[in-house]
Amino acid sequence: MSNTFSYLWSKLRSRPLIWDTITTTGWSTFGRGVGFLVPFFIAAWFGVTAETDAFFFVYGLILFMGGIFATVIESVIVPYISELRSKYEDIGIFVGNIMSVSGLGLLVLLGLFIFICRLILPFVTKFSPASLRLIYILLFETAPLIIFLAWTSILTGVLNTCKKFVFPAVSPAIRAIICLGTIFTFREKLGVHAVAFGYALGEIIRFMLLAFIIWRLKIFKLRFFWRISYKLLEFLKTYFYKIISNMAIGFNPIVDKIMASWLRAGSVSVLHYADRLYMIPTIFIMSGLSVVILSHWSSRFYNSQKKRLIQDVRKTERILILISLVISIFLIIFNKNIVNIAFSRGVFNRAKLSEVSLVWVCYLLGFVPHAWEQIYIKGFIVIKNTKVLMKCALYKNLLNIIFNLILMKYFYIAGIALSTSIVAVFSLFYLKVNFYKLTNKLGDGNL
Repeated sequence: MSNTFSYLWSKLRSRPLIWDTITTTGWSTFGRGVGFLVPFFIAAWFGVTAETDAFFFVYGLILFMGGIFATVIESVIVPYISELRSKYEDIGIFVGNIMSVSGLGLLVLLGLFIFICRLILPFVTKFSPASLRLIYILLFETAPLIIFLAWTSILTGVLNTCKKFVFPAVSPAIRAIICLGTIFTFREKLGVHAVAFGYALGEIIRFMLLAFIIWRLKIFKLRFFWRISYKLLEFLKTYFYKIISNMAIGFNPIVDKIMASWLRAGSVSVLHYADRLYMIPTIFIMSGLSVVILSHWSSRFYNSQKKRLIQDVRKTERILILISLVISIFLIIFNKNIVNIAFSRGVFNRAKLSEVSLVWVCYLLGFVPHAWEQIYIKGFIVIKNTKVLMKCALYKNLLNIIFNLILMKYFYIAGIALSTSIVAVFSLFYLKVNFYKLTNKLGDGNL
């Protein structure tokens, strides 16, 4: 038995991609798992109220902004850092340039974003005047979170490129612990404002932690630069297309919450709670895998192994389809039990449990295609072609609105979740067709 175990252990360690995926998934599950506890504590401490509707609406806007800027930087920066490392160039100047540009740009955009929200929210939502006032205050309180999310993601992308996966994977747990501690300490005095302050403080400390790790590992000297170069301009172009892509995709949850506000009170919160449950298996299955494959595929691609990318994509998608299918079937079968365990405590309205359960099942119907399309998204990022991702996201945005309008008439809040699942199927086929059409040029040396 011990010899068999030793043999399997040595085989795993001899395959860096598999080993890194397993270990990173484990650490990331821990790191993000702690983070996913936060909404459940919020549910127990605050329940379903007009105040939680306001906070979760603002939190959706924050996720929208974070998805546009922070998530994009974390992934798009990887092939560029891989290319610089393959040429033994100093990555500190490149990273400093990106931090300077992103910091100043986000500061301006956040002010504009809040101003626009004050103009349009009274017309596109049906929140009460008191809830709108609370939303504006929460937007100001959470605004610093966006800048630090972007900077943290830059450092995370660099560490992942250097295959130091553990530190970025664990760091969300630190953020969540600080957030929960802040909420617990100040919830009675500050109410939902304690949640906003908790998220912001947690992200600031997370940034400081990753900056310290980079300094200790001597990866590069963290400093700000203002230097225009061809590489920076190329990055900004790739980044821009992916920003538009994430903006369109990130706009979908906001549209969903806006349309949910047209329904009865509490619908926005129900949609958010079901979405958080849906994100748990999504993060579990992709958090480690997506980070590792992007790093390894980029390293191979920029070290004269371009043709191997197609083989890697095909091998990975076969495994991912099987895993995601098993997980989705299991969760659909036991959805009511899981919802009861997650929410049947504190001041949460028990009558809402069945509604959350139904909405969650509608989300789960799109779990397999959503997980599957992430493989192609990473492939497009490796080859620095994010224009296709932008087009796909815009199509998804239009389809989501159309299906929302149709399905919510018959299934109410569950129809919005079902629309998300249907759109995921369209997105998968669009990306798959275009990926293989584009990568066929690898053999001709035209890519």
